[in-house]
Amino acid sequence: MEHGARDLDAAIGRFTAALGAGRIASAVDALGVERGDDGIALADAFDDLETVHRAVTGDAPPSGLLRDFATAWSESAHGRFLARGALDHRSGLATTDFLATRLRDLARTGEHRHRRLVLITPAPPAASRLRGMLRDARLARALLDSFPLGETPVGLASGRIVLVAPPDDAFEANLVRARIAIRALDGEAATVESEDLPATTDAVPGLLRRL
Repeated sequence: MEHGARDLDAAIGRFTAALGAGRIASAVDALGVERGDDGIALADAFDDLETVHRAVTGDAPPSGLLRDFATAWSESAHGRFLARGALDHRSGLATTDFLATRLRDLARTGEHRHRRLVLITPAPPAASRLRGMLRDARLARALLDSFPLGETPVGLASGRIVLVAPPDDAFEANLVRARIAIRALDGEAATVESEDLPATTDAVPGLLRRL
């Protein structure tokens, strides 16, 4: 987790005071803004919220607070990342434009030979947009945990989540680890595969359309 115990202790203190004053929603919003400002990934930010909420109330945060938190995080992250076209505020994942730029750079420099694309195809869509956001954030983090040297996970319009990673000696073991983790989170219908990167810049648009 990005933030240490001291930071969570401060958040717990603010939540405790807010709960006593009947202003828990404002504390949730403030934490969302703080995590967005700090560039904390959405999955980690949700984990922080759950840790703090459980410490103060004994329960997981209800869906209404999760929704408010996600909104506050996305609005804050918008100012930090979206001007660069790097982050989709709806999912907390990097954008297709971000991936396209990266793939073109790798093809142009010949470094595509030293990378592979890892792709998650999630199970059928979640029941709600909020649940889908939570699921995608957790799948992306599980993918990055499985590939420690992987780059920023990207959310595609198709619903797939992809990551660029080096095909080192641990790649195949990491791929197996990712499949186990993703299916544990999203069921047996979820798949994790890998493929080569485009060898030329002209091949990038075709790959992105196919994905």
